[in-house]
Amino acid sequence: MTDFQDLRSRAGPESLLHALSPEQAENLLSAARKETFRKGEVLFTQGDRGDSAALLVSGLVKVSAVAATGREIVFAYLSGGEMVGDLAVLDGAARTASATAAERVECLMIHRSDIQRMIASDPEFASAVIRFLCTRLRSTNALLESDRSYEQAARLARGLLRLLKEHGYRAAEAGQLGIAISQNDLGAFVSMARENVSRQISDWNRAGIIDVEKGRITVIDREALEEIGDVWEDDYDA
Repeated sequence: MTDFQDLRSRAGPESLLHALSPEQAENLLSAARKETFRKGEVLFTQGDRGDSAALLVSGLVKVSAVAATGREIVFAYLSGGEMVGDLAVLDGAARTASATAAERVECLMIHRSDIQRMIASDPEFASAVIRFLCTRLRSTNALLESDRSYEQAARLARGLLRLLKEHGYRAAEAGQLGIAISQNDLGAFVSMARENVSRQISDWNRAGIIDVEKGRITVIDREALEEIGDVWEDDYDA
């Protein structure tokens, strides 16, 4: 049986699950169906109709889109407690991004019809959805105004720190990313060419700022990475 309270405790502040009360969320999830996806399987595809959303119980999902130029853009990596496909399921429009299992994923699929029914019957549920949308918009605006405006080295440093905060775990005295991420995906995450990511990672590795082994990145000198990324607040605390 899915432990709702555990999922809610792991949900980030931008998650719809976080915006709902325990009772509202349990009512919504009562009709959800369980599904499992193998690593590499696609949950949703960019352009698909938004008729369902997935609440992640375990595993990791990459959310990405293909730009008009053909370049992949990675928006986020989501894990247990987070929801993917929630924006499209609210308006029923075509999905603006694809969701791919970066590792084995277990999730609860929530249908648009169930969400619409609760919005129509419960004003408090509708208010929670509005708060969720406002939080998501503010976060998106902040990201566009900060991370994407930095030079490449700073942008890469900030991207690593963000991944460390959201999916990392500690190894000895250093913070190690809890996911194996390719340099291609890392470049798509921070809007950099793979060649530039590889060059910068190699420079930081030689300088002793990070250590790279089998696709995992260990942050050795976090303060140096924060200085490069111009991070002076608690936004990236792991």
